[in-house]
Amino acid sequence: MKAFRAPDEVGAQQRSWAVVAAAFAEREPVAPRRLVPVRAALVLAVVAALAAVAFSPPGHAVLTSVRKAIGIERAQPALYALPGGGRILAGGWLVNGDGSTRHLGDYLESSWSPYGRFIAATKRHELLALQPDGTVRWTLARPDVRFPRWAGTHTDTRIAYLSGSTLRVVAGDGTGDREVGPAAPVAPAWRPGGPFTLAYAEPGGRVHVPGHFRTAAGARPLRLAWSSDGARLLVLRHRTLDVYDARGRRVQHALGRFADGAFLPGTHRLAVLAPHAVQLLAPRRTLFRTTGTLQRLVPSPDGRRLLVTWPEADQWLFVPVDPGRRLSAVGNIAEQLGGSLPVGGWTS
Repeated sequence: MKAFRAPDEVGAQQRSWAVVAAAFAEREPVAPRRLVPVRAALVLAVVAALAAVAFSPPGHAVLTSVRKAIGIERAQPALYALPGGGRILAGGWLVNGDGSTRHLGDYLESSWSPYGRFIAATKRHELLALQPDGTVRWTLARPDVRFPRWAGTHTDTRIAYLSGSTLRVVAGDGTGDREVGPAAPVAPAWRPGGPFTLAYAEPGGRVHVPGHFRTAAGARPLRLAWSSDGARLLVLRHRTLDVYDARGRRVQHALGRFADGAFLPGTHRLAVLAPHAVQLLAPRRTLFRTTGTLQRLVPSPDGRRLLVTWPEADQWLFVPVDPGRRLSAVGNIAEQLGGSLPVGGWTS
């Protein structure tokens, strides 16, 4: 059998070789193959490792963590209702408790007046007072307007805001606008109850409560917030948390990494937002943790939930304060609210 040859086998081999040789001669020169670069080899190794663990129980846990970095997997696709009710301001949008929304206008920021009767809103160079149906009551032209905060009683109110690097205060009817002084780019905070008492950050990092006290210098604060009884002032910085009483004595101090914070309504309990976690302090208890970057924390009017914004995942999280309650999440926030993710307040 080894000696067997098919008919014209030799001729066929010669003709095949002629075709291959011609094709080889016509090909474009190709540089000799180089070794795979080190970076590409590392990428291939990582991909191979992920593929190897993907179907094992530990690998499944790793992939679950990766998914959490881009949002809660079972988030509602739309905001059907607010847990606990109330109304939320988000930029130029008003979100009602039943999930219905109203576009108030193309505003950069917004915040509630006392009792939720009116809204202070800003455009690039304008401060406005609105009704919740979007009707404009008055406007005030000022350069680079930011951080409007409204306080007062049913009959006497004030709005504090920043115009550039200057803190200003105007009456709730738009009259009597005046300059207070230089200020750092941090939202001022009115002390609840009368008389009008305002806390704001000075350019050097001190927090000033005119007529009452001034803190030591430090890094620029992220957040200033009073407790609802006006007895405590939170001064939150990237690395430190300080609480002062009404006479300026520091009564609480903590170190960490902070992104936001607030007192729970009706209490002196603090909720704080680290870049990747939601916590209660004194004693510290973690309510939620993720590998994603969280941005803003706003307590519900009854203090039983915390609204946490997660811009990179396009989600709002409603984190329960009490154990045993389930966290809920809503996705597609930017689509529903025209890209408005900044939350200006949650009122009843």
